[in-house]
Amino acid sequence: MGSKRVYIALFIIYIVAVAALCFMKTDGLPQVDRTFFGLPMDKVAHFVMFMPFTILATLAFVHEETHPVHAFAVLALILAVGAGVAYGTEQIQSMTDYRSCDITDFYADIVGMGTGAVLAAAYILIRKR
Repeated sequence: MGSKRVYIALFIIYIVAVAALCFMKTDGLPQVDRTFFGLPMDKVAHFVMFMPFTILATLAFVHEETHPVHAFAVLALILAVGAGVAYGTEQIQSMTDYRSCDITDFYADIVGMGTGAVLAAAYILIRKR
Protein backbone atom coordinates (compact mmCIF):
# COMPACT_ATOMS: atom_id res chain seq x y z
CA MET A 1 0.00 0.00 0.00
CA GLY A 2 2.95 2.31 0.59
CA SER A 3 3.81 2.42 -3.10
CA LYS A 4 0.23 3.54 -3.90
CA ARG A 5 0.75 6.55 -1.63
CA VAL A 6 3.97 7.36 -3.46
CA TYR A 7 2.22 7.13 -6.85
CA ILE A 8 -0.65 9.31 -5.61
CA ALA A 9 1.84 11.88 -4.30
CA LEU A 10 3.72 11.82 -7.62
CA PHE A 11 0.45 12.26 -9.51
CA ILE A 12 -0.48 15.28 -7.37
CA ILE A 13 2.97 16.83 -7.86
CA TYR A 14 2.66 16.18 -11.59
CA ILE A 15 -0.78 17.89 -11.75
CA VAL A 16 0.58 20.94 -9.90
CA ALA A 17 3.54 21.11 -12.29
CA VAL A 18 1.27 20.86 -15.36
CA ALA A 19 -0.96 23.61 -13.98
CA ALA A 20 2.07 25.82 -13.39
CA LEU A 21 3.33 25.22 -16.92
CA CYS A 22 -0.09 25.79 -18.49
CA PHE A 23 -0.87 29.03 -16.67
CA MET A 24 2.46 30.75 -16.11
CA LYS A 25 3.31 33.92 -17.98
CA THR A 26 5.80 33.24 -20.74
CA ASP A 27 6.67 36.84 -21.62
CA GLY A 28 10.25 36.57 -20.35
CA LEU A 29 10.96 33.24 -22.03
CA PRO A 30 12.67 33.13 -25.43
CA GLN A 31 10.47 32.27 -28.39
CA VAL A 32 11.18 28.82 -29.81
CA ASP A 33 10.50 28.48 -33.51
CA ARG A 34 12.18 25.13 -33.92
CA THR A 35 10.72 21.84 -34.95
CA PHE A 36 11.34 18.27 -33.87
CA PHE A 37 11.09 15.90 -36.83
CA GLY A 38 8.92 18.49 -38.55
CA LEU A 39 6.60 19.01 -35.58
CA PRO A 40 6.44 22.40 -33.84
CA MET A 41 8.28 22.26 -30.52
CA ASP A 42 5.29 23.62 -28.60
CA LYS A 43 3.20 20.64 -29.76
CA VAL A 44 6.01 18.26 -28.78
CA ALA A 45 6.08 19.96 -25.37
CA HIS A 46 2.31 19.44 -24.97
CA PHE A 47 2.67 15.78 -25.96
CA VAL A 48 5.49 15.21 -23.45
CA MET A 49 3.72 17.21 -20.74
CA PHE A 50 0.47 15.18 -20.94
CA MET A 51 1.81 11.68 -21.68
CA PRO A 52 2.54 10.94 -17.97
CA PHE A 53 -1.07 11.75 -16.99
CA THR A 54 -2.49 8.32 -17.85
CA ILE A 55 0.60 6.44 -16.70
CA LEU A 56 0.78 8.08 -13.27
CA ALA A 57 -2.99 7.94 -12.75
CA THR A 58 -2.99 4.23 -13.61
CA LEU A 59 -0.17 3.56 -11.16
CA ALA A 60 -1.98 5.61 -8.51
CA PHE A 61 -5.53 4.36 -8.94
CA VAL A 62 -5.52 0.87 -10.51
CA HIS A 63 -4.82 -1.71 -7.84
CA GLU A 64 -2.62 -4.74 -8.44
CA GLU A 65 -5.46 -7.18 -7.81
CA THR A 66 -7.91 -5.41 -10.14
CA HIS A 67 -9.22 -7.63 -12.93
CA PRO A 68 -7.85 -6.48 -16.32
CA VAL A 69 -11.34 -5.68 -17.64
CA HIS A 70 -11.97 -3.38 -14.69
CA ALA A 71 -8.47 -1.94 -14.98
CA PHE A 72 -9.12 -1.05 -18.62
CA ALA A 73 -12.45 0.54 -17.65
CA VAL A 74 -10.63 2.68 -15.08
CA LEU A 75 -7.99 3.51 -17.69
CA ALA A 76 -10.73 4.67 -20.08
CA LEU A 77 -12.16 6.85 -17.30
CA ILE A 78 -8.68 8.24 -16.59
CA LEU A 79 -8.29 9.08 -20.28
CA ALA A 80 -11.69 10.82 -20.33
CA VAL A 81 -10.85 12.84 -17.21
CA GLY A 82 -7.48 13.72 -18.73
CA ALA A 83 -9.18 14.95 -21.89
CA GLY A 84 -11.40 17.13 -19.73
CA VAL A 85 -8.36 18.51 -17.92
CA ALA A 86 -6.61 19.26 -21.22
CA TYR A 87 -9.72 20.94 -22.62
CA GLY A 88 -10.19 22.89 -19.40
CA THR A 89 -6.63 24.20 -19.46
CA GLU A 90 -7.12 25.51 -22.99
CA GLN A 91 -10.42 27.15 -22.04
CA ILE A 92 -8.91 28.79 -18.95
CA GLN A 93 -5.97 30.00 -21.04
CA SER A 94 -8.45 31.66 -23.41
CA MET A 95 -9.75 33.71 -20.47
CA THR A 96 -6.34 35.13 -19.65
CA ASP A 97 -4.79 38.13 -21.33
CA TYR A 98 -1.38 36.43 -21.56
CA ARG A 99 -2.18 32.95 -22.96
CA SER A 100 -4.31 31.78 -25.86
CA CYS A 101 -6.54 28.81 -26.58
CA ASP A 102 -5.09 26.60 -29.31
CA ILE A 103 -7.05 23.53 -30.41
CA THR A 104 -3.88 21.96 -31.80
CA ASP A 105 -2.37 22.10 -28.30
CA PHE A 106 -5.41 20.14 -27.11
CA TYR A 107 -4.87 17.58 -29.88
CA ALA A 108 -1.21 17.20 -28.87
CA ASP A 109 -2.33 16.72 -25.24
CA ILE A 110 -4.77 13.98 -26.33
CA VAL A 111 -2.15 12.19 -28.43
CA GLY A 112 0.24 12.33 -25.47
CA MET A 113 -2.35 10.91 -23.10
CA GLY A 114 -3.32 8.27 -25.65
CA THR A 115 0.31 7.19 -25.93
CA GLY A 116 0.52 7.07 -22.14
CA ALA A 117 -2.69 5.00 -22.08
CA VAL A 118 -1.18 2.45 -24.49
CA LEU A 119 1.88 2.18 -22.24
CA ALA A 120 -0.35 1.88 -19.15
CA ALA A 121 -2.43 -0.83 -20.88
CA ALA A 122 0.75 -2.73 -21.71
CA TYR A 123 1.79 -2.45 -18.05
CA ILE A 124 -1.62 -3.82 -16.95
CA LEU A 125 -1.32 -6.79 -19.30
CA ILE A 126 2.29 -7.55 -18.36
CA ARG A 127 1.50 -7.27 -14.66
CA LYS A 128 -1.33 -9.83 -14.98
CA ARG A 129 0.90 -12.46 -16.65
